[in-house]
Amino acid sequence: MSQLNVDTIEPEGASTTLTLGASGDTVALGTGASSSGFPGFNKWTPVTATDATFDLQSGTTILIIEVQAAGGAGGASDSGTRIGGNGGSGAYAKKLLTGMSDTDTLNITIGAAAAAGASGTTTSVASASGTSFTTITCTGGAGGADSDGTNWGAGGAGGAVPTTGDLNLAGKNGTCIEGYPRLGGVDSQYGRGGANPTDHYAAGGAATGYGAGGQGGAGVSLAGGAGTPGLVIIWEYK
Repeated sequence: MSQLNVDTIEPEGASTTLTLGASGDTVALGTGASSSGFPGFNKWTPVTATDATFDLQSGTTILIIEVQAAGGAGGASDSGTRIGGNGGSGAYAKKLLTGMSDTDTLNITIGAAAAAGASGTTTSVASASGTSFTTITCTGGAGGADSDGTNWGAGGAGGAVPTTGDLNLAGKNGTCIEGYPRLGGVDSQYGRGGANPTDHYAAGGAATGYGAGGQGGAGVSLAGGAGTPGLVIIWEYK
């Protein structure tokens, strides 16, 4: 095996293409060596708090952005035989952005967790500075309705189908159907709906993860479970 020791290898003449190996060959780095300047994956970042000036990593030119809106909370119960509606889950979108610059910044808004029958709020990603693009927006799931002693509370609607992603998914509607056993809250792309507590008549279970709906309360004046907040995931590539 021959060994070549040089500081720099550059293509000859006006060419800007440098080929290492032939088709079918494997180019391997030595133990402990690292690479730089090659295209490919750069970093992924889950964002769980609003950030108006999110910075990209050095060398980033391509983004894949996932946006999950917040889930709605479950409704409260008013009677031992009437159950509050489950909250709906937030909408989801996924978007590919090319031609980005590592000096660009993003304005990320994270929808807050919903409690006491409230709706989940919008989660979005916009261009803060540099390369502009259409804001990616997803609406939150609606809160479940309270029962009123006569009627069961209706489930909250899932977030509407987004229009700003390459992949756009509506949130799931919350459920509460009279005459059926108590149902758990609804899931999202990144969360699980509030689960049934051990006691059938109890406050609603809180959702977990991101964007899922809380469960409605069951019993005399028992609260519904909280929905979960929104989430944005930024995938960066060189």
